[in-house]
Amino acid sequence: MDSMIKTPSAPVATRQNLQTRWVFGNVSDRLRQQIVEFWLREGALTSPDEAWRRSFEVACVLQEMESGHIAGACTVAILLDDHGASYGFVRLFIRPASRLVGLNVRVMETMIEGFKAMVHEPGAPRRLIVTLENRKIERRAAQRIMGRLGFIHAGTVANGKVLMQCSLTA
Repeated sequence: MDSMIKTPSAPVATRQNLQTRWVFGNVSDRLRQQIVEFWLREGALTSPDEAWRRSFEVACVLQEMESGHIAGACTVAILLDDHGASYGFVRLFIRPASRLVGLNVRVMETMIEGFKAMVHEPGAPRRLIVTLENRKIERRAAQRIMGRLGFIHAGTVANGKVLMQCSLTA
């Protein structure tokens, strides 16, 4: 497992044998290669080119504590809105064998904490956006959980999926 200095801007959370680590902007070549291999092996992504591109957007990883094997990753693509302000577009994938109740919430909390620690930087995102593409998280109960994380309903996208956003400054 890659070594990492733990600072207030680098949250780490553990649950059972899994550790969530903030790595945004600090993904080593070795970790990036592990993430790409993980996504391709698990079928999260089928294109090595897309996996490699997204590996530069990884905000936090979910790893087995003993082996360091990747069990999940949360990516945040930094984009500019129509007003030129940056925001983060969030994606989360946890391999099926590691999908424990509440673990996705802990990964999201780690990601949100990491971005909130950066919000004072000029140009840093002030909000995060998610599109609920998974039928399980489209349900009202899941939307309530997203609400507890600070996400509010922001509309629907062209394909009818729910769009939610979280302010990092509130």
